[in-house]
Amino acid sequence: MQAIRLPRYITATLFSILLFGFCFLIASLIDPNTFHKFFSAISLQAVENNQNIVDKAGYYYDVSAYANMAILDQCQAFYPMFSWIARFLFHPQTFEQAVIGLKIISCISFTISIPIYFNLLERISKSKAIAYLLTFIYTISPMAIFRVIGYTEGIFALLSLILLSIIISEKINKSIIYISAFLIVLVMSLTRPVSLQLIFSSCTTLIIIVFIEKAKSKLDWQELFENYKYKYRHLIILSLMIITATIIGYSIYGYLCFQSRGDFFAPFNDQKLWGKTLGFYPQIFLSLEYPLFEQISLYFPVIFLFGIIICLYSFINSSDMEVFIPQFPLFWGLISLYPSILIAIYIFVFLIKGRDKKSIITINLSNSHKTKKLFSSYTFWFCLSFVLSHIFINLFTVDKIYSLARFTFSLPFFFVFLGYILQNVKHQNIINILKLFVLIESIALIEQWVRYGRNLWLG
Repeated sequence: MQAIRLPRYITATLFSILLFGFCFLIASLIDPNTFHKFFSAISLQAVENNQNIVDKAGYYYDVSAYANMAILDQCQAFYPMFSWIARFLFHPQTFEQAVIGLKIISCISFTISIPIYFNLLERISKSKAIAYLLTFIYTISPMAIFRVIGYTEGIFALLSLILLSIIISEKINKSIIYISAFLIVLVMSLTRPVSLQLIFSSCTTLIIIVFIEKAKSKLDWQELFENYKYKYRHLIILSLMIITATIIGYSIYGYLCFQSRGDFFAPFNDQKLWGKTLGFYPQIFLSLEYPLFEQISLYFPVIFLFGIIICLYSFINSSDMEVFIPQFPLFWGLISLYPSILIAIYIFVFLIKGRDKKSIITINLSNSHKTKKLFSSYTFWFCLSFVLSHIFINLFTVDKIYSLARFTFSLPFFFVFLGYILQNVKHQNIINILKLFVLIESIALIEQWVRYGRNLWLG
């Protein structure tokens, strides 16, 4: 009898869920309150005047806010779509019912997002091994806990993956892409406070693609738009759909806030209660006191950005690029857990061994079809811009890293971006480093679940 072979996306989903569930069960054995807290609904309203009991009840502020909004419309820093969906599906009458409804929606959204993510990554990376490993890394990120505990990360991640899958599709009619993108972004902008991020990402992506083409082709602006008018027309319409949907989405909530509180920008103003004020805070890059994954979420996108800028310069100028690759990849994979230390050691080793020809590889990007396709990819630049937008917001509003790891690693944009970076990777060292990160993240997720059970800060 011939063995039944499941589709790869189903296999990836099953193994991802089993791995995630295994981490949860290990954490529950370490601290049984983890299991009890996740599967119970303790009334927060009944004890809201006693902070000690509130802490023991263990509801985080976001869950409490969304649960209350599911029962009664309110205008605050949190956005309403998640609560509206819970109200429509479950009609909660009590706080406990609302919390249960939120968790169910989160878990279902998270589960559905896994096969969509795998399919997207397999198309981008062109590698089955990379797609599997990045799916595991995405699924068991310690910040993935936010996708299942009643926060908006689960449903927002699902919407984001659907949006990216539609944008990247070459089989869907462009009109359908525009309409779908508009509707999805409209819902996204009512789910989380991401108006600035979406507008920044769509505008930045369009500008970068046009300027790269301008610099590479050496054409003047008129010739450029004449030669690429159909391509740019698609990108411009797509960006306009995203921007328009974002503005309309926020305007719906802003109007409701104006009706109830007399303040159209009340959600933005309420964020000041979290200590956000306009300024410039470069000192966030200078401290090692932040938690491990907060540092990774700050440094990794910036490191990738500098690397991409160097590659882009080489590509535009049709020149070879020499890269210093130190030996002992597993060692470098381990110290990359503290990126600031990684940078310092890399510079030190480069100054000592930088002329060692064995450690130098030459990359020709001048006529690479893959490179050209990468740098002209809307999804690639959109994902990178979305990740960087949170760093910029942090840099100009808060003097410390505040939930940056949650915004980076609970959503799929960084992981999709990694898929682009690792396109057609065959090098075993890269595969081994990814396997190492799967192990490290499994341990970190167990710790995160234990912290959840003990009502500690998650990120």
